[in-house]
Amino acid sequence: MFYKLLATNKDITLTILRVTLGLVIFPHGAQKVLGAFGGYGFEGTMGFFGSLGIPYIFGVLAIVAEFFGAIGLILGLFTRLAAFGIAATMVVAAVLVHLPNGFFVNNNGYGYEYHILAVGLAIPLIIKGAGSFSLDDIIAHKIEG
Repeated sequence: MFYKLLATNKDITLTILRVTLGLVIFPHGAQKVLGAFGGYGFEGTMGFFGSLGIPYIFGVLAIVAEFFGAIGLILGLFTRLAAFGIAATMVVAAVLVHLPNGFFVNNNGYGYEYHILAVGLAIPLIIKGAGSFSLDDIIAHKIEG
């Protein structure tokens, strides 16, 4: 079971998808955890999530998905789990926050086009795994023996 979570083939395309998604999501996670890049940090973000009626545990999971999930994607560690967490977070964010703003991300509001792209990058990683140059691949080969 653990092997199946990590197993992947040495596909550079998956590597490109994985690292791209990780690099794009990481600053958003850093805003929420560290207050970096103009973010509100953990307490501020949790306050915002609370104002939306998001239960505390789901807010924490979203923050974990964006910060640690992005790091996991960049390293190729627990890629399927990280990609799933990010995809779930993007769907919830699109529906709860961005849907009323329309499709486009523009000066009038933040639409949901970004979220569609993030989910589109995450789905192949959930299905196929991390690709080349990943810790998942290294660990899976050690398990396989």
